[in-house]
Amino acid sequence: MLIQINKKFYYLLLLLLIFFTILFFSDIIYAENNQWDIKGQLINGTTNSYVKDHMVILHISNDDEMKEYSAKSDNFGYFHFKSLNHSNDSIIGISSIFEGVLYGKDLGLISNQNDDILLTVYKSSDSSENLTLSNSTIMFTSVDKSKNLMWVMELIKVVNNSKITFKPPLDNPMGMIRFGLPVNYEDLIIDSDLLGVEFIVIDKGFGVLGNVYPGEHQILFTYGIKYDDEEYIYNRNLQFDLNNLRIITEGNLNVKLPDFTYDQNDTYVNEIKYNLIEISNFNKGEKIRIIFSDLPQATIFDKSKNYIQNFDRGWGMFVLFFIILIISFAIFLVGKNRKKN
Repeated sequence: MLIQINKKFYYLLLLLLIFFTILFFSDIIYAENNQWDIKGQLINGTTNSYVKDHMVILHISNDDEMKEYSAKSDNFGYFHFKSLNHSNDSIIGISSIFEGVLYGKDLGLISNQNDDILLTVYKSSDSSENLTLSNSTIMFTSVDKSKNLMWVMELIKVVNNSKITFKPPLDNPMGMIRFGLPVNYEDLIIDSDLLGVEFIVIDKGFGVLGNVYPGEHQILFTYGIKYDDEEYIYNRNLQFDLNNLRIITEGNLNVKLPDFTYDQNDTYVNEIKYNLIEISNFNKGEKIRIIFSDLPQATIFDKSKNYIQNFDRGWGMFVLFFIILIISFAIFLVGKNRKKN
């Protein structure tokens, strides 16, 4: 009987020991089960060859913490990041700089990387001869009559038809991609899916300070146009060949393109009816002229309201103080003259 009790006690102690051992070493076991190997290949898409002895960077993000690892490609372009100790919900990306141009890929969760990664880089050139515009949509979204302001949204699809990355020349600012804007534009906002580009405002428009990789890319921008009269002429000069132009306007706007032949149709955006004009095949340097007529005009009440809203309070207080000072001085002089009389 005594032996049986000792056995039960022994087994109980053994179970407790196993439990605490598993609990204590759980973090170590978890880490060992989250050792990741990331492999891939670096290819020159211009020459369709391997890129050997070249630096590749792996970016790993988890819980607002970013870590980077580097590896060099071998003679066949292969690179390998071994035994990476990260949780399975870590987000990874990969990048490499080739001929001064950054290339990269967002790869998602580290736990989903079952296949080898293929990162393609290209030779670069400062020639824009292979760039075209596949589509340009100009949407005149609304008109604010009280401010004589017309709102515009444009979506341009830029295509690099070659296997060479366009890299704008450093010594020639005019060599960058440029897009013209109306003279009286305001509140310009620009967005794009181009990697690592910046936008700078230049004379009569904006420029894209960055590289254009092979393939199709989108540039979206919005702005307002101030107009004074019932007629407004919108001009656009093309820097590149344009395959297709779509002009979308509100139904109450009178629009015509006197230099082109076209049909006008209805289209719907978010269940709202708009007018659609579509024209194809424009050449580089061609000028597009859009004429608006019978634009709504702000009333005197609207102009007065806008003047009050835009009035500079600091300057206004100074003017008001100056007027009060003059009036007070005038009252003082009048009172002084009356006492003399």
